[in-house]
Amino acid sequence: MAITAQAQSPVDFGLKGGINLANLANTDGDTDTRIGFHTGLVLDFSLPMMPIGIESGVYYSQKGAEGTFGNDTDTSKLDYIEIPVMAKINVGPPGPFTPHLLVGPYAAYNINAELEVTNGLLTDTEDQSDIISDVDFGGIVGVGADFNAGVTKLNVQARYSRGFMDINDNGNNDGVYHSVFSIAAGFMF
Repeated sequence: MAITAQAQSPVDFGLKGGINLANLANTDGDTDTRIGFHTGLVLDFSLPMMPIGIESGVYYSQKGAEGTFGNDTDTSKLDYIEIPVMAKINVGPPGPFTPHLLVGPYAAYNINAELEVTNGLLTDTEDQSDIISDVDFGGIVGVGADFNAGVTKLNVQARYSRGFMDINDNGNNDGVYHSVFSIAAGFMF
């Protein structure tokens, strides 16, 4: 009798997306959360027989902030291509439900920088690419869980990311940094 073992691949590819609750830390005025989204391709590499792996990917991510100044509502719309590289630490045994912790850096490239000013029914949009840094770098911490669903794996996560680089290139502030809480869901192939 021949017995064959089917090995599980240590590399999974998938799609992931979710909501961003973004703000800017260390600004001169009070700012509110800008609600945006993120979406992209994810790569999950797990080490065989080990509770640790690497999660990475390429995402389109909307960041920025919103604020009210007098009668004006200003929305800073800062959009990025982001690449996180996070250690994924499983905190339970493998099974149909596996919780995990995430920690690691991200690098991002700015693809859109606009300031939208709304006063009543009038809206004006101003290009901010000359005063916003092209590159951002920061750190991510988070929690999540994988759900094995037969031929696919579902994934949910809550993450907080904080920028380490001043994104303001005009030199007028003490430093402006991204602060983003994200909720994501995805599936692996």
